[in-house]
Amino acid sequence: MTHIKIRVPTVDKPRYRTRKGNLATNMLGVFTPDMHFVYVLPGWEGSVADGRVLRDAISRRHGLKVPHETKREWVPKEDVALVACMGLAQCWNL
Repeated sequence: MTHIKIRVPTVDKPRYRTRKGNLATNMLGVFTPDMHFVYVLPGWEGSVADGRVLRDAISRRHGLKVPHETKREWVPKEDVALVACMGLAQCWNL
């Protein structure tokens, strides 16, 4: 999930205000281990719990489908890719 800063009419500003006072909408993006987007759900107003957005995505008619595959080990290469996508590389000394 990520916040995307937006501009809205004055009457709508309270609905889109985040806990930190910014105006934003939430977007849920799901991607494969090789970084291809498979699902995007934009449009949640302001601050909302991640679990609430995930439940909404799963409950939609053609929403997010959670695969029921066997679990596999997360590899260090995926750690590096995830940290880089999140912009945290400097925190991990990468």
